[in-house]
Amino acid sequence: MSSKDADIIKANLGLLADEGMKGELADMGPTERPDMFQEDIVVREAGSLPYGGDWNGKEGLRLLMDTIGSITELSPSDIEVFDGGNGYVLSRQTANFTLKSTGATLSVPMVEVYRLVDGKITEIDVYYKDTKAMVDFFSTASE
Repeated sequence: MSSKDADIIKANLGLLADEGMKGELADMGPTERPDMFQEDIVVREAGSLPYGGDWNGKEGLRLLMDTIGSITELSPSDIEVFDGGNGYVLSRQTANFTLKSTGATLSVPMVEVYRLVDGKITEIDVYYKDTKAMVDFFSTASE
């Protein structure tokens, strides 16, 4: 069974990476799509990553996407979306990274937990299955 919140994530998950890297989503959403983010959105990334920590508000989201985009190309694949109920939606996917500095690639399974309020994303918690592999991978970006 799918909910309206799950449908919002399903319809926009690929855009979170594709358009997000261009900074468009944090501003107003892609062309002809409504803004999907609460003003006070919080995105939580693993602290050990070069873009780790809590990113607050739409400006924080924009800075997160700019930071990721300055290091790597990111494309999600194998996306599955699950309704968690009570405004929570979970996605299971593979994050495919290509370092801009070296062309090295890494694919990591991951889960994201979204919380939506009034049909807008207010929180995203990001969990990678192998954060150590990512730390090692990103450490080669400056070599």
